[in-house]
Amino acid sequence: MKKVIEYAACNESFALHGGAEGVGALYSADFVGFLNRKASAVSYVSDYINEIFMHFYLRVVEVASILNASGADEIVFKSYKGEWPVHMAAAKSERLNVPAISTIFFYFMSATLYVASFFLLVASALTLPGLVLLTRRGRRDKVTQEFSVIRSPASYDKMRFLNETRKVAFYYDDIFQKKLTAPSMYSFGSPRERFFSVLIVPFLSFRDFFSVMSDASKLLGWGFTGFVLYYFSKRIAHKCVFEYYLNFLIKQNGICAYYTGNKEDRFAILEKRLCKKYAVHSVCVPHGIEYAFKTPAGLVGDIFYCTTEHARQHLSNLYGEQKFIYDENVARQMFSRRQDITPVMGIVFFPESRDAEVNLTILGHLLGLGYEIAVKLHPKDSLENYKDYADKLTFVSDFDSSISNKICLARKSTVLVEAIYNNSIPISVLTDPRDRGYVEYMLPSLTDDQIMRVYSFEELACVLAKFQAAA
Repeated sequence: MKKVIEYAACNESFALHGGAEGVGALYSADFVGFLNRKASAVSYVSDYINEIFMHFYLRVVEVASILNASGADEIVFKSYKGEWPVHMAAAKSERLNVPAISTIFFYFMSATLYVASFFLLVASALTLPGLVLLTRRGRRDKVTQEFSVIRSPASYDKMRFLNETRKVAFYYDDIFQKKLTAPSMYSFGSPRERFFSVLIVPFLSFRDFFSVMSDASKLLGWGFTGFVLYYFSKRIAHKCVFEYYLNFLIKQNGICAYYTGNKEDRFAILEKRLCKKYAVHSVCVPHGIEYAFKTPAGLVGDIFYCTTEHARQHLSNLYGEQKFIYDENVARQMFSRRQDITPVMGIVFFPESRDAEVNLTILGHLLGLGYEIAVKLHPKDSLENYKDYADKLTFVSDFDSSISNKICLARKSTVLVEAIYNNSIPISVLTDPRDRGYVEYMLPSLTDDQIMRVYSFEELACVLAKFQAAA
């Protein structure tokens, strides 16, 4: 009998995948090994290859693997929302039967997005460099010998110790940030050099557009490439303006070191390329935790500071390079929120922005144990998701105090690493099979011995009782 599976955007994580157990079983040493072999074999021409691999190819492979395990012969689309293009591409890679109307719509949408992406690129590439030129006042001073370009508040939080203790100069990518008092990276260069950005950035943008098209089509096929291009078309001009001005900063005589908070995205690979071109020593102080699998273009940095010793060991073996370093003092400076050390008291749960039902299940069990629970929401989460428990929970807004001197509960979040360095007790709650598989095989930092992992609510109850009795 033919087995038909349905895609419904309202519950794509579970309805399509056959339940959480099926999703969790996906992640394994064999799965990571497959990704590593694929990354090593990929030929590429763009600075975007790692993001194409991680955000699109990986997702298609995940869904394709689950479809294969399900034994389905056909997929029917009840919705064209959410990640339906990913599921369509996965179904095609597994040679599942797909209704003709869905196939036609997939290729029609892809073709439409090819055209829309090109016009979005043209509009942004022609206007953004001019806006930067008109809104940033030029400056003549020299770049310091050691500097970093800060692109986000998260990067600043992890890297500010470099400015405070090592006197590394910070310049800012402030196109989409609030007005800052610190110098903008877009204020450097002579008037003539800055003026030429209006001509050169469009050229760089068209180069990137067709490079992304080439890399995406090799990895994912022409049918899915339209969706990839649309995603990047709104981001290419910014990256190319960044590239144009970073070139001024890095090529200055006397530059000896460049520090970055990017790991593997398009900005990181660009930084890696320019530092190699100008023989500048590069150092990565990552603002996020490391992944367990290889990326096609690797990671930026002649030195890469890891978040835990376990991550250092894993990355050194994975890439066969000695550039990966774990320095507890550096890690502490990266993650410390500079709060006074006091006895550990109170339980704080840090839910994730996705899979709200998993967060609610964990909270329900915690409340059932009779504990007072504080909740620090993810910036992309919503109070609306917790309305059923609103009168039983305390919602906190200050991250610094939430991560310091507490029992910190999370599923597979960076906060577990941050808790290590803020006199807190990090506990990874892995009652969901998908979370469990992802932590054990995809995020080496979270399997560090300094982070406690619990796999059942019974185990969680025992662990909390132990710590509460000792408090």
